[in-house]
Amino acid sequence: MANRYEQFLGARPGIVVDLLDDSTSPYRVRTDAGFEFSIGAEDFHNYYRKIGTGTPAKWSHLLTDRDGGYVDSNKMAEVIDIIRCFEGVFQDFDKARLFVGDAVRMLHSEPHADLKKLKSWLERSDYDSAVIDDEKLKRLMTAGEDVRAFLMDDSCAVVRLPTGGNDYDHDLSPTPGDPTPRTKQPGKTAAKASTKPRRAGMKNADMQVEGDILTVTVDLSKELGPSKSGKTTIVATSEGNKTIPGREERIGLNIYRQESKKPARGRKAAFKNVEMGVDDDILTLTIDLSKELGPSKSGKTIIVASTGGNQLVLGREEKIGLNVYKKID
Repeated sequence: MANRYEQFLGARPGIVVDLLDDSTSPYRVRTDAGFEFSIGAEDFHNYYRKIGTGTPAKWSHLLTDRDGGYVDSNKMAEVIDIIRCFEGVFQDFDKARLFVGDAVRMLHSEPHADLKKLKSWLERSDYDSAVIDDEKLKRLMTAGEDVRAFLMDDSCAVVRLPTGGNDYDHDLSPTPGDPTPRTKQPGKTAAKASTKPRRAGMKNADMQVEGDILTVTVDLSKELGPSKSGKTTIVATSEGNKTIPGREERIGLNIYRQESKKPARGRKAAFKNVEMGVDDDILTLTIDLSKELGPSKSGKTIIVASTGGNQLVLGREEKIGLNVYKKID
């Protein structure tokens, strides 16, 4: 009996085929309608997954159907095209992605917003409206509702770093939304879950999650330049709230240095579910993501950890502001 595979990536994902011959490239496959065709081995592994297995994790940031685990290449091409419209303005794809997400959320909150209202929002949000031309903004405003929904998703089109894993090991990746772990296939070695630190869009801050423990590492000897006000020097920042890799919780982090005639040094090593350690210039923050501190003032989120405002780093002059929370369903 032939092995059955499903196309998860393409202009019309969801096509099911029988793998007739994979002894040499190109492979021979047949659709349920009886149409037979050949496809290169590399393309087959990139576009198809075995029935009953999940979409490879490397595509998780480009999913257009999380329940099915599909990537509609046409829809995602439109998403990427919109972000790239602003990439030249911000000189960085990820910054452009964050801006587009903020702008679309503003448009979503005011369904009848016009170009004038969008530009007014830009000015209130400290974005330089003078360098963002009207044509780019109109391109954003004319995007379809489905494309806007993807742009508002914090995990959509996130710049991914290679993990060094086996890209062809599809069988151990659960479909998004399916909590059932996959069993190891005969003759295959399960890839070990990566415990390498990941930045997830953060600057000078690495995150590592093991079980429910989040560890954030920062090099306090580095400087990222002055803040917008020019009154402080940024040491590390998440540039807004970011989703913790593989988790539902979000984190907001800012560490900065401010010149003072009478500099003080931090004396506390712990805050609200935040343990702090400093070794030379390396700051380590440890957070237990299984804990909850109660709802926020707005009642829309549950606080997981917080420094309770900007606090001095233990034994240092730098200040840190950190919040970890999760949304209430």
